[in-house]
Amino acid sequence: MTARLRALLVDDEPPARELLAELLAVHPEIEIVGEAGDVETAYEVYMRELPDLVFLDIQLPGANGFDLITMIGDRVAVIFVTAYDQFALRAFDVNALDYLLKPIDPDRLTTALTRAKASLKEPDRLSGDGKVVLQEDGNLRFVDLGSIALIEAQDNYTRVHLVDGPPAFIRRALADWEKQLPEGLLLRVGRSLLVKVEAVRSLKTQTRDSAVLTLAGSAPPIQIGRRAALLVRRALGK
Repeated sequence: MTARLRALLVDDEPPARELLAELLAVHPEIEIVGEAGDVETAYEVYMRELPDLVFLDIQLPGANGFDLITMIGDRVAVIFVTAYDQFALRAFDVNALDYLLKPIDPDRLTTALTRAKASLKEPDRLSGDGKVVLQEDGNLRFVDLGSIALIEAQDNYTRVHLVDGPPAFIRRALADWEKQLPEGLLLRVGRSLLVKVEAVRSLKTQTRDSAVLTLAGSAPPIQIGRRAALLVRRALGK
């Protein structure tokens, strides 16, 4: 059975949320996990439910839909649902999947959901001898997967350190890397690091609860905790 997409409805008018829920009821692949009438409540529901998809009105009391996107970043797919067409360009500037005008046309809703499902589909894993594109400040770099020594999470971004080149700071979450990289290529070390074991040059105990990890390439020495150090030592066969 295909996994259902978990959706959050954000609109300050309860009848509008009710109508949207009725339209979504004919799409069994969508599960509504929460509703909100303002940005503050929407953020609270989002953090509690972590939905895949947000149907978002723009004109909301106290703040607008763009403010919510600023708060949650690009961790969720967004479909704007609004009575105003003048915000369409700005909506796509923040990478919205679609922009639906009220009253919602059921066929347009179906099209938007098709886009959402395609966007949220788990990507195919790369092959171990393949290349990956690193996009930073509009510049594209094609690098061999084997040259990645470390991927370090920083909010919704990651810093990619290479064995043979300068690092890249790109807009891609660590979880997205894990879905795309070949299994076993990098070792997950704690919440924020993916490490290539073959690139480890040294692992030195610093205190009872910490160690310093040194890797080949551009990555500076990294302080890690005791559990992370244990994972690395096990991977190294020590």
